[in-house]
Amino acid sequence: MSASDNDPELPKVTLPSNLPDILKRLDDTELETLLSEVTAEAVRRGLPLPKPVPLKAQKPQATLTKRVTSGEPVDLPAGKANLIRASHLAGMKPAAIARSFRLSQSVVKGVLNQSLTKSPKEPRS
Repeated sequence: MSASDNDPELPKVTLPSNLPDILKRLDDTELETLLSEVTAEAVRRGLPLPKPVPLKAQKPQATLTKRVTSGEPVDLPAGKANLIRASHLAGMKPAAIARSFRLSQSVVKGVLNQSLTKSPKEPRS
């Protein structure tokens, strides 16, 4: 231990008991920052660095939307389609909507075009 490890002015840091869960919540930039700082501290202390773990072969993730080649719109939950329409009515551009919902621009434009081609509802009397 170095003299700075016993410094009474520095408070002791306690790691959370659910550290793996907390690490899963970090975005990529936060995780990269944490990794570089931990590596630098390990080097400063003269600790051996762990060997890199090879990544497991990753299976392609199942997509949330179905790809349809027949030109028909993608099956989206009604709530998500309504959110797309409401976002557009609020002034968001289709590209911004696509980014925020992690959809392709063609899916967003399809939902918006679909809402335009539907016949307007009859007014209630």
